[in-house]
Amino acid sequence: MTILNTTFIVADDLLDQFLQWARQTYVPSLLGSGVFESPTMAKVLTQVEPGATSVAIQAMSDDPVAAARWHDGEAALLKENLTAAYRGRILFFTTYMEVL
Repeated sequence: MTILNTTFIVADDLLDQFLQWARQTYVPSLLGSGVFESPTMAKVLTQVEPGATSVAIQAMSDDPVAAARWHDGEAALLKENLTAAYRGRILFFTTYMEVL
């Protein structure tokens, strides 16, 4: 089983707007792909950047190729739009993990 984890580093004054976007846009796209199950969203307790909050969104997939295809296609467009709208005030990185 593969876990797709994307961590977003969000300027504190944008956190509510980001959470709304994540709940209304990112997670529904994730689930709508038919590739993922059991999405979770969690606040990262370690502060990476002063004045920012990190939020990790994870979902499980039994098809790592399809997960990568969604990430490189649909998710890339969503994150590109997010970056354009907030001009570098929301950063992100993605990690693929394998359940042991």
